[in-house]
Amino acid sequence: MSKRTGFLLFLSILALGVFFRFYLITEIPLGLYPDEAMNGNNALEALVTGEFKVFYPENNGREGLFINIQALSVWFFGNEPWTLRLVSTVFGTLTILGLYLVARELFRGRSGTAASLATLGRRAGTTSEQSEDEQGGHVSPKSALGILDGREDAGATWIALLSSFFLSTSYWHLNFSRIGFRAIAVPFFATFALYFLLRGLRTGKISSLVLAGVAMGLGLQTYIAFRFMPFVLAIPIVWYLWQWFKSDSNTRIHSNDTNKKCTPCAILLFLFITFVVALPIGYYFLQNPGDFLGRGGQVSIFSAESPLIEFVKSNVATLGMFFVRGDCNWRHNFNCQPELHPLVAAFFLIGLAFTIRELFSKTIHYRLPTTGLLAWLIFMSFPTTLTREGLPHALRSIGMLPPVMILAGIGAWQSINWILNWLEKNKFKWPEYAHQLLRIQREIVIFFIFVLLLMPLATYKNYFITWANSPNAYWAFATDTLHAGQYLKGLPPDTKKYVMVNLSGVEVRAIPMPAQTVMFVTDTFRAEDRNKKNLFYLTRENWQDQLKIPENKKTVVVFLNGSKIELINAIRKEFPQLKPWVPSDFTILKNY
Repeated sequence: MSKRTGFLLFLSILALGVFFRFYLITEIPLGLYPDEAMNGNNALEALVTGEFKVFYPENNGREGLFINIQALSVWFFGNEPWTLRLVSTVFGTLTILGLYLVARELFRGRSGTAASLATLGRRAGTTSEQSEDEQGGHVSPKSALGILDGREDAGATWIALLSSFFLSTSYWHLNFSRIGFRAIAVPFFATFALYFLLRGLRTGKISSLVLAGVAMGLGLQTYIAFRFMPFVLAIPIVWYLWQWFKSDSNTRIHSNDTNKKCTPCAILLFLFITFVVALPIGYYFLQNPGDFLGRGGQVSIFSAESPLIEFVKSNVATLGMFFVRGDCNWRHNFNCQPELHPLVAAFFLIGLAFTIRELFSKTIHYRLPTTGLLAWLIFMSFPTTLTREGLPHALRSIGMLPPVMILAGIGAWQSINWILNWLEKNKFKWPEYAHQLLRIQREIVIFFIFVLLLMPLATYKNYFITWANSPNAYWAFATDTLHAGQYLKGLPPDTKKYVMVNLSGVEVRAIPMPAQTVMFVTDTFRAEDRNKKNLFYLTRENWQDQLKIPENKKTVVVFLNGSKIELINAIRKEFPQLKPWVPSDFTILKNY
């Protein structure tokens, strides 16, 4: 496969990912979940006050980087739900590029033949079957569509292409690429941090090491799950240090590597850049240690009576979410379906088995990619397996996405090559059937491509048709509350507006979280803006003291969906001039 062909294939995969992540982004998902709106309200406040924080302590605490980037989007496009999600679509799309690069770097030097999958460096040229035939005076022809091309790096390219294709069409990744949650930044920074670190340690290039440190430092300011990535990056660091100490100053791990004279210097540079970039959030946690664990401490297995039993349960649920039963939260998944497409799940198992087998190989060159990949999978499962709430949890396990897709890429590439290699070998056992076997090879490749192309169709149907039109998705994203906010936003400034918040949730500045959606749409998060726009928030506890109906002035009381009929009747009894109306999926009382 030429570089041009590989590049065009990747551009096609990236274009597919762009389509999935940006298509109808202003319309799907409907509604705006309060957690997303909370980010938006912090962004709006930061734009007004100029106080962009490294950590926003409200709503169980959130790292500030993602919110501050969302603030830029809101500044450009306004306070609409899709402007918050636009940041996620960009992160999600660029992660496809990051996964392609890190997969190619991990398996760099692997040839296109399955028989030499584990052979690194320039030694990977032909299969053992080809060598035997050459000894007998026969040269094996290239196989169907060049899949068995023995050129160096062809295998790495195919693994990278398949992995990025699986990520591009993954419902799991697509879903979070279209929601304004900061967790989507974890796979992005993880893939680029590992890619630049591997490349920097291999080549000694300062620019790669600096970029690795920047990605790592910024990743630590995104989502709590990223805090396990240092353990993943420790694998290549330890590996290269070990190689460096084993060799003298003139020895290089690979013959075509350069600038390998001071591996400790390269590692120190990476650590220094990481420290500098992560210093703001690190300093904040030193000053506010209680915010370091935040929500994680509340749901940890260590707060249970039997942590070990909870750990086993969470591991079983997390493993099962790939194959049997996924996350049942309609914001995270569609109808409890497994997080992986059945074909991807099968390839993942094959790739995992093959990688584990390689781990115990006697060849030393196998150790870094296999150990690093398995460590990535294991350590990034801990944000889920060390918790005991809402399992399986697709959001907390989002850091597992890159290694899972790479393992699936290995499994897919290995599977097709196993078949093609077997047919290639039998061409010489049955020379009279050589042409038929070549035709079968081509048909297998065409069938394999056809099956792969069915995957984006399934994802499109599940997400844009079935899920997007489901009542469960409608209510999961508080669409009724968004409609209430849009109604209030359209009222004249002189109309007195009240919002009755009778829904439970964490209180933010004495108002329950569900109100955040209305606050974002109407830009009334700050008290000053509420007074300016004549819009006020009530709770069951304070409405009798704060609800005032001026004479000769239009007044509207909007009830969010959780308000019960007895509360509506109690207010009508107190203010008989208010008449009920149901303009959409919410209820209002008004005096005009």
